[in-house]
Amino acid sequence: MTTWPSVAVIGGSIGGLTAALLLRDLGCDVQIFERSSEELESRGAGIVVLPMTERYLVERGGEAARVSLTLTDWTYVDATGEVLASDPDSFRFGSWMALYRALAAAFGNDRYYLEHEMVALDRGEESVTVGFSNGVEVEADVAVCADGLASTARRLLLPEVVPEYAGYVAWRGTVPDEELSAATRAVLDDAMLYQILPPGHVLVYAIPGSEGERDPGRRLINFVWYRNYPTGGPFEDLMTDVEGGSRSATLPPGMVRAEHLEELHEAAGQLAPAIREVVDKSASPFVQAIFDLESPQIAFGRVVLIGDAAFSARPHVAAGSAKAAADGWALRDALRDAGGRVDAALAAWEPRQLELGRSVVDKSRRMGQRSQFEQTMAAGDPTWKFGLFEPGN
Repeated sequence: MTTWPSVAVIGGSIGGLTAALLLRDLGCDVQIFERSSEELESRGAGIVVLPMTERYLVERGGEAARVSLTLTDWTYVDATGEVLASDPDSFRFGSWMALYRALAAAFGNDRYYLEHEMVALDRGEESVTVGFSNGVEVEADVAVCADGLASTARRLLLPEVVPEYAGYVAWRGTVPDEELSAATRAVLDDAMLYQILPPGHVLVYAIPGSEGERDPGRRLINFVWYRNYPTGGPFEDLMTDVEGGSRSATLPPGMVRAEHLEELHEAAGQLAPAIREVVDKSASPFVQAIFDLESPQIAFGRVVLIGDAAFSARPHVAAGSAKAAADGWALRDALRDAGGRVDAALAAWEPRQLELGRSVVDKSRRMGQRSQFEQTMAAGDPTWKFGLFEPGN
C-alpha cells in the first residue's frame, strides 16, 4: 500500500491552493499556511484564463465550474478606434478573486490557516520543520512554498536571487460595463482590444462581475496599460503612496497620488475612444510594477518553490497563474509516478519545471522589450499570443 507524504503548503493563493487540492486528492495529508490575517483580496483585477489555470475546476465540475468567460476576437485598433487587425482566437478571461474563491471553497477552511507567516525552515533528511512568526512550528514530509514574488522561502534558500525591475509598470483598473456608453459596450461585447503606443501598449477586455456574472450589462471591463517609468526618480516617485510610504511592487487602489492619476488621464488622450472611456471611468486605478525573476534551483531536499516564488514572468504571455498551477500538477504527477517516494519525485519534477520557468520568463522578457523599448510590436503579429506551453495553451 502506498504511503503518501504529509505536505505543508506555504501560501494560500492560486498556486498554493491548486497544489494543495491536487496533493490532497492524491492522498497526502495537506495543510495550507497563509500569512494574511483574512481572506486574500483581489490581485490584478482581470486575468487571462489559460486551460491550465482552471483545469482543476473543469476536470472536477465540468463546464459549469468555469469561472471565466470567452471573448471571440483579438482586435488591434489605432488611436481613432479603427480596426487594424482582428483574429478569432476565443481566449477566456476571468478575475483573480473568482478563481481564488472557487479554489478556496473546494479546499475548505478546516486545514487552511490564516495568520501564519513563515520565518524559518529547518530541513532534515526525512522531514521539514516550518517556523511561523506566531510561534507555531509544523513538521511535514514536504514543504511546498507558494509564497509569491516576495517569497520568504526563496530569500532563505536563495538569498542572492531577487526580482529585477523591468523598467515599466502596469496601470490597471475596472469599470462596470453598464456605466459605459452604448458605442463602447458594442465594441467590447465579444472582443479584447489592443492598442500599440509609442512606447508601450494597452489592452481592454471583459471579465465576470463581482458575483461571477458573465452576461453583457453585468460584467466588468478591465484595462491594463503598460507604461515606462525608469528608476532614479520617476519610478520611485510613482510608487510613493498617498501617505508618503514607499511601495516596492504594488500601489493598491486608493493609494495612488492625485498628480499621478491626473497625468494618467491626460495621457489617455492618445487612446482609442473605447479604451479611453474605460480608463477614464475606472474608479480606482492602481499600479503593478513589472519584474523578472529566475531561480536556478527550485528543489531543496524536501522543500520546493512553485509559482512566482520560483519564476516570475512579465504578464505578456498571461501565464503567471497557469505556470503556478502547472507546477502543482507536475508535482502531483511526479509523486504519483514515484509511488509517494519524495526524493525520486522531486528529482524528476525539478528539471522539467526549471525548463518551463526559464522558457516563460525568456519569452515574456523578449515581448516586453519589443513593446516597451524597441517599439517593434506590430498589429496582428501571430507570435504575440498568450500561452504557457505554446500560443493558446
